[in-house]
Amino acid sequence: MKKGLFLIIGLIGCLLAQAQKKETSLYIPLTDSPEVTQLKAVLVELAMQNPSLKVYDNKAKIARYQTNKAMAGWANMFQASGNLNEYTLKNNSNNATFFPRYNFSLTVPLGSFISIPNDVKIAKTEKKVIINMKEDEQRKLKADVLNAYELYAANKKMMELEVPLLEDVYNHYKQTEEKFSSGDKEVSVETLNIAYRSYNEEMVRKVMLERDIRQAKIELEKLIGISFEEAVLQSQARTFNK
Repeated sequence: MKKGLFLIIGLIGCLLAQAQKKETSLYIPLTDSPEVTQLKAVLVELAMQNPSLKVYDNKAKIARYQTNKAMAGWANMFQASGNLNEYTLKNNSNNATFFPRYNFSLTVPLGSFISIPNDVKIAKTEKKVIINMKEDEQRKLKADVLNAYELYAANKKMMELEVPLLEDVYNHYKQTEEKFSSGDKEVSVETLNIAYRSYNEEMVRKVMLERDIRQAKIELEKLIGISFEEAVLQSQARTFNK
């Protein structure tokens, strides 16, 4: 009984191992060439210069100024004033008691011990929030520029695959048209129409791919701030200088 149970468990284990191996074999590792890796790094660096990030830098400066302003609240408690009159100018010691040249005072509102530290904390916290927002925007820009490149590269690759298909259906259509024009009885009007429709469908697909490539390129250039060709040249220059 135990031997049979162990045999069943062993068979189940083998089946699971084979299923896992089969599933793993379907996984295709996605690795970029060194040139593409370098190009992606350049694109991300260019995206990090996007003007939208400068807004957060300016907000961080404002938060720093707000912190300094809040900390200056302690200094506002001290007040100094001076008297300039005929007695103080002549250094008349007899009237110095009634007309002192300098007056100093210290005003300590009890609420300041609560409000000023909290104002400082608020200003510092606002700066941290701005820094976090900038980091989040940087991560978003990085994802956006990489997605835009992947879309552009995928459309370019599909265009490369589409060109020979278009040539094939075009040649087939022209051959069918010639046979029909020469009176080949095996080529009917329907056969000619089918060949033409196939060619027309591939032409439409080519036009759509061209549009998708242009749109992906526009989106990519919007993120990096320069033309895609310039970015490629920068990437190639770095590769050459290594």
